[in-house]
Amino acid sequence: MDKRIEQLFAEYGRSFSALQLQKTAGLYADDFIAAGPKGIISQKREEFLSNAGKAAEFYRSVGQQSAEALAMKETWFGDDYVMVTIHWGVTFEKLDKPVEFDVSYLVQLTDDTPRIILFISHEDEEELMKKLGLLNAA
Repeated sequence: MDKRIEQLFAEYGRSFSALQLQKTAGLYADDFIAAGPKGIISQKREEFLSNAGKAAEFYRSVGQQSAEALAMKETWFGDDYVMVTIHWGVTFEKLDKPVEFDVSYLVQLTDDTPRIILFISHEDEEELMKKLGLLNAA
């Protein structure tokens, strides 16, 4: 695995695990796309930063304790772009074993600092949390 990618996602994993989402936001491009089963949005890093505290509080409220990248796979598109799919394991207070899920990140490497320009959540996080009893079913 490319050292720049290893460093990027080592930092991502540390900040995600500690729910220091302001640090996580710093790993994204100024503008990026978020996608998942319910659709896509275009977002600015500033928006991510302004919502980071609220998001971290939500994850604490459902009992998130830690997160770890269990596996990573990279697929290169030329020299400047790589799709990294991470198989995450996240622990919650109420559950006996980690919740595992995949997220893919498209990373741009056109300057000195790699930046995430797109992420794709493979599962519907809200539905998964409801299914696991972490959220009340609506």
